[in-house]
Amino acid sequence: MSASPLPDDWATAPSGARLYDFLCGGKNHLRAERTLGKELLERARWLSRAAKINRAHGALIAQHFVRQGLRLILDLGCGYPSLSNALRNVHEAAASISAGVTVVHVDHDPVVAAHARALLTGPKGHTRAVCADVRKLDQALVPELDPTRPWGVLLHDVLPWIPNDLEAHNLLADLRARLPPGSAISITHLTADMHPGDVEALAAIYEEAGLPVRPRTRDQIRELLDPWPLAEPGLVPTNRWFDDRLLSQIQDERSAAYAAVAWHPSEPR
Repeated sequence: MSASPLPDDWATAPSGARLYDFLCGGKNHLRAERTLGKELLERARWLSRAAKINRAHGALIAQHFVRQGLRLILDLGCGYPSLSNALRNVHEAAASISAGVTVVHVDHDPVVAAHARALLTGPKGHTRAVCADVRKLDQALVPELDPTRPWGVLLHDVLPWIPNDLEAHNLLADLRARLPPGSAISITHLTADMHPGDVEALAAIYEEAGLPVRPRTRDQIRELLDPWPLAEPGLVPTNRWFDDRLLSQIQDERSAAYAAVAWHPSEPR
């Protein structure tokens, strides 16, 4: 699959993936992201912690899916690979439970996908990176994703960047229609429920920078996952989903996001 061409303003306009990398303490960012990131952190000092919580949650969910018997993981909107020992990548976390798990990372940014291909492909070929728009699933569904076997899908911090509600609903409906029985979808989603003033101000800053974001309420996020049932503990602040982890000791408002896992109705959990 050929990579998408780089836009003319690639190096000067802020990139969502590079900004997220900046907030997580990575090195894959440019002046535009550093400038925007510092402005965001001046308004909401908790934002960097929220990004790191989201990243850590992705690794934990990957391990959870493997423990539940899933051996195919689709990481939609994967972002830049983490080079930090403290923030493991999805494929690393999955492999720590079972060496036979196939992980497909997907991102629409061709530079992100190139980084992923260079850094994430393991010696046994169980990891693959694809450049594709998550809203066009036909581009992301590579042969490794066997339609006869259940998948675990990660949509972490992706849906807020699809501000159109109908488009977000259509993406989830398309996913549900394609996933084999026994599959699961994990999401995390920015909300203003915990920091109304801060998140509204952040959304305005993002919008001005050309990165429109759509925080949603708990009820709105739940509607995106209907009608699939949610695994326990349901739709909760991201740091609360794994109550036996260190993340659960962090104040809920530091997440500024909800997390949930929805299972195919044929496989209640």
